[in-house]
Amino acid sequence: MKKVVKATALSLALAFTSSMAIAAENIAFINAGYLFQNHPDREAVAKKLDAEFKEQADKLAANKKSIDGKIAALEKDAKNPKERPSDLKKREEEINKLMQKHDQQVRKFQMENEKRQTEERAKILEKIQSATNKLAKEKGYTYVLDANSVVFAVDGKDITTDVLKAIGGKVEEPAKPAEATK
Repeated sequence: MKKVVKATALSLALAFTSSMAIAAENIAFINAGYLFQNHPDREAVAKKLDAEFKEQADKLAANKKSIDGKIAALEKDAKNPKERPSDLKKREEEINKLMQKHDQQVRKFQMENEKRQTEERAKILEKIQSATNKLAKEKGYTYVLDANSVVFAVDGKDITTDVLKAIGGKVEEPAKPAEATK
């Protein structure tokens, strides 16, 4: 009997302690996607990357146009009965080599572009994370979750606009519904 009483008392003590610990948690959430989309540096970074890769992209486009022109000329010449099949075959092989080289250059360009975009995205996300951490510490939040993982939250727990203000973003006021006309 004593063992049952001790076990019950211990269970009640653990339940009471764990419920107090849960009650002490102060949890907020942010919409990380919204913060990223509305980050004040995002547009400038996109323009910077476009400018950084524009010359190389233009060269690749011109090269592709040149290859397409050679393919069209080859197809036209293939219809000419005066063209020798061996000459056509040789030109086709040259075009295939040009296409392979172009494809390699495109893959390299895409990899470099993706790498730079990832680097710049990481910088923006780091700024969002830093502002979120600072705000969470100031307001005494023990956890800050992404809105995509929140099923339910009471009003006042969404700190997205506060974080956006902290990173220097413009906070847009929600549109007011138009009054119904009588």
